[in-house]
Amino acid sequence: MRKTVLILFLLLTFLSVPAQTASGDIENYAESIINAMPGSSTNTYIQPTTANLATWESIINFILSDKLTDARALAGPINYQVTEFTDTSLNPNKTFYILEEKAVQNRYWGTYIFNKNPVRNNLIIAAPHSKFDTNTGNQAVYCFKNTLAKAVFINGTHRCNSFTSSNCSGTTNVCGSTSNYKISDQAHATSSMFQKTTEVLYNSLSTAVFVQLHGFTKQSNDPYVIMSNGTNKTPTIDYAVQIKNALLNEDSSLTFKLAHIDTDWTRLTAFTNTQGRYINNSSNACSTDATATSGRFIHIEQEKEKLRDSANDWRKMSNALKSVFTSTLGLEENLLDTNITVYPNPTSNTLEIKATKIKSVELINVLGKSMRIYRTNELKNTLQINIEDLAKSMYFLKINTATSSVIRKIIKN
Repeated sequence: MRKTVLILFLLLTFLSVPAQTASGDIENYAESIINAMPGSSTNTYIQPTTANLATWESIINFILSDKLTDARALAGPINYQVTEFTDTSLNPNKTFYILEEKAVQNRYWGTYIFNKNPVRNNLIIAAPHSKFDTNTGNQAVYCFKNTLAKAVFINGTHRCNSFTSSNCSGTTNVCGSTSNYKISDQAHATSSMFQKTTEVLYNSLSTAVFVQLHGFTKQSNDPYVIMSNGTNKTPTIDYAVQIKNALLNEDSSLTFKLAHIDTDWTRLTAFTNTQGRYINNSSNACSTDATATSGRFIHIEQEKEKLRDSANDWRKMSNALKSVFTSTLGLEENLLDTNITVYPNPTSNTLEIKATKIKSVELINVLGKSMRIYRTNELKNTLQINIEDLAKSMYFLKINTATSSVIRKIIKN
């Protein structure tokens, strides 16, 4: 009898655990989540506690390390799950890890999708206002799928869902009269899973760039696109300008304002965006505008008819991102071969590379583009290269020897 009861208990326990695998088209899967989001002023969004945020950080780190069992063990008690999703609409099929709330929701912290094998490990796409900024959530997932970026973040409720104001600086009139942002506004709150996920990936992926897709109602004097790196400063690598030029290749009728170039432009510049502040190394992401830029945060406000209305419009942004953020496959740093040394690093001029039987060294920029190749006429154990003419930035060296090829990251200062 006891054995029968035990078997029934185990069976019921097993059946009560929701399936954490799924398949289909990631766009359709995400769209159903976005459509089910609570709207404005229903006050269902729950601000995470300090303990929740610490747990979430561990979950994200486990997902990034491909430790799904550990991630699921922590996600369950906070009403989240990690779904291993196979996108069968792609050929070959692709696997995505979806950190999502369980079917009966009570937190509304958002949905976070990670590419198990990204083609563009340096690209993170986010839609913090997917319910309010029409179609930006669907557009973000479309771009994620078609660029095979590292991850895409989607908020969990309308930005005006909560009755509680954020203590972070900045005001808005989008929820009615001009007042502080709400805690449910994921672009303007630091005690949120959206912020925490951004922070973890920013610190884990040293070359990742975070592209936030927003939407606005175009006024007569507005351009079609307003872009910002979160400051009025020009970064070493200007992704905003690169994306602008790539978008013009897709649609030459687009017009632009860029906050760090058109410095008299003050509308929708994202200086109070808390993810942007953090990525730009603000002293306090909640209250203080950044005074310098890392270049790794790009905020894009889009008029609806030309860029957000349908998949035909989303394709413009997807193609632009694909053009700017070229494939990073093979650029993950391989530290297993300890017999290869690069010194000094960082450097301002000359590097000395030591390895057994060096055949060639390829210099690659952070976009994954080959810049130059140094070849040896004979297999040498030491090679010196001069990078004095390069701009200050991070680069990669692909060192090819007689027996292996490895990647080393270098800093030009």
